[in-house]
Amino acid sequence: GPVVRLRPALVQFPQLLAWRVAVPPREQLGELDEGWAEAYEAAVTRLTAVGADVRPLDLTPFTEAAAMLYQGAFVAERYTAVGSFVDKAIADGVDSLDPTVAGIITRARDIPAHQLFADQDRLTALRTRARTELADADALLLPTAPGHPTLAEVAADPLGANARLGRFTNSTNLFDLAAVAVPAGEVNGLPFGVMLIGPAFTDDRLARVAALLQPETRLAVVGAHLSGQPLNPQLLSLGAHLEQTTTTAPVYRLHALRTTPPKPGLVHVGEGGAPVEAEIWRLPPEGLGRLLTTLPRPMALGSIELSDGTRAPGFLCEPGALQDAPDITEYGGWRSYLSR
Repeated sequence: GPVVRLRPALVQFPQLLAWRVAVPPREQLGELDEGWAEAYEAAVTRLTAVGADVRPLDLTPFTEAAAMLYQGAFVAERYTAVGSFVDKAIADGVDSLDPTVAGIITRARDIPAHQLFADQDRLTALRTRARTELADADALLLPTAPGHPTLAEVAADPLGANARLGRFTNSTNLFDLAAVAVPAGEVNGLPFGVMLIGPAFTDDRLARVAALLQPETRLAVVGAHLSGQPLNPQLLSLGAHLEQTTTTAPVYRLHALRTTPPKPGLVHVGEGGAPVEAEIWRLPPEGLGRLLTTLPRPMALGSIELSDGTRAPGFLCEPGALQDAPDITEYGGWRSYLSR
């Protein structure tokens, strides 16, 4: 249609050392349902734990613009879209119109043009402030809504309930922003979610930041899936990110398998073992499932004991494949063996 805007050429957003996530001060979030502030803080903590660079942001221009959507002249757009239909339905005595929605639309008929221009000027100023706030961040993290209103609360004050629900979302379109909503657990048995917001057409970047909030599983790797090794792109394509470099507990031996590409085989021996360099990656559970479908023999998924006493799923090797595979444990790890 005439108002459709074509997406510009796909822009690649290289991941920096850490995603920069803007978070407003608690008092600017306003009144939230019981437990929601704590759930939001938990989401912030989760992002920090996986390496995000959390930084402050002034939410004022966003919330002021959000209030303008229904309290200002922009609601006149609704009358332009369906006003004649609603007017005719009322004149014809149609009783199926929602009275709250119909009232919003019919009242918009009388909004003067000068108010629209004044609101446009104010919105431009607020948008400039908002873009300045977002300039040094990859995404803004907010609750998706302040809470769950009951049906009774909506019936008692439909306009107030609607305004409260849109406190964090209404400014998104007005500011020409993109957003992705992310489930973030439950509060008192009801779903809670957060939202990541960024400039228009940054959907891919927002999705990559959002992936950090999804449930993850750990995976220990000691060979061809290590950073910089031939199979590491498999992990990256599944949304994995590196948590730490460590070593196994001293109960394993490492062997060089005759495979293509070359990879080692890790086997648990108990006594007589040694620490082996390992990386711990985090990836979505479905990513681990997809990885397992490509796992060739003699590799197998098992539980690997790490030097700190914790355990993580990881790749072990069937003992029968080690007969012609030289023991390379003395090198301390696969990369050290390759650089010998």
